[in-house]
Amino acid sequence: MSTAPKSPHIWTGNADAEDRVESLIKKTGCWEIHLKVSDCMGEHRDWRKCQDVVKEFRTCVQSVQVGEPPKEEPEPKKEAAPKTEPEQKKFWFRNISKDNQTATAINEIELLRVADAFENGHVEEARGILTEIREKTKNNRTHEITLIDSILHCFIAKEGELSPSELSDSLHLLSVYESILVDFGDQLQFFRTKALLLSKLSSDHKFKSEFKNTMALLCELCSSFENWQLFEEGERFLNDSERFGIKLKMEKILRYEIEHSKGFVKENLERKMEEVKREAEELAGAIEEEKREAIRVSLNSQKDFHLVDSAHSSEFRAHESRSKNTLIPVSDQPTVISEFSRRYPFLFSA
Repeated sequence: MSTAPKSPHIWTGNADAEDRVESLIKKTGCWEIHLKVSDCMGEHRDWRKCQDVVKEFRTCVQSVQVGEPPKEEPEPKKEAAPKTEPEQKKFWFRNISKDNQTATAINEIELLRVADAFENGHVEEARGILTEIREKTKNNRTHEITLIDSILHCFIAKEGELSPSELSDSLHLLSVYESILVDFGDQLQFFRTKALLLSKLSSDHKFKSEFKNTMALLCELCSSFENWQLFEEGERFLNDSERFGIKLKMEKILRYEIEHSKGFVKENLERKMEEVKREAEELAGAIEEEKREAIRVSLNSQKDFHLVDSAHSSEFRAHESRSKNTLIPVSDQPTVISEFSRRYPFLFSA
């Protein structure tokens, strides 16, 4: 008998609907993989970094009929037949000619090649295609932002250090990126991408200071767990006291999120809380008690708020993501950074 709700198009409108979704996923035997997907997306906030685990979950769900108990032992795999023809159909865009194709079709083919190259670790090839599209195509502002952000992620994903020319190109793109931002969602993504790029650069004082300032603006714009967690990408810019304070702040945010969550979301957050607490305890042993107490006091004595009048809430809401009113103007950013450093002095002590 089907366990689907009477209105199959509404799954998460309330707690009961969420429980039905959980029940269906658990019946497939794919629950642990589902949690891995949640962990990956919560950590990276970027589908490009979670493709492997998403594919694993999709394969698992497709291999089991919902409503039937999963088999105790999978049947022995039969020798796979040659997959030459299916592979050719799946990756038809790899060798297809662009002759006699419309400009729109060519763009779609090229973007499929970008995704394919990026997924297989060929980030320089992906960057080359994206750069060519950007240079040869007339883009509106939204497409321009998407292309620039994707090119920057190719620089971020490259193994090893960036060459001087790559560093120059990436910093130039950041400048162009910032100049065309118009709303909250754009600026949020810009700060996240900028922080990731800076975390890849050398640990000299210039980039260390720029990384911290960027993170201050990001966390002031949206004080979410995922954004504070991004501090860890620039771990080499941080000392033990700074890392300890960040862990305590993450605990504080998770505690609030757990209190306001249900089902597998709450379960996932509780697992993150356990890990963050364990890491904080490990760091505490390397810090003097006086410093630990000072950090705790600074975190407990203030509440999150936005200095900029237009930025009215530190809690992110999806329906506000396109609002032009919550963007932090460039002219206000030094003041915002200064206020952030006053409230979190342990992050700017060195």
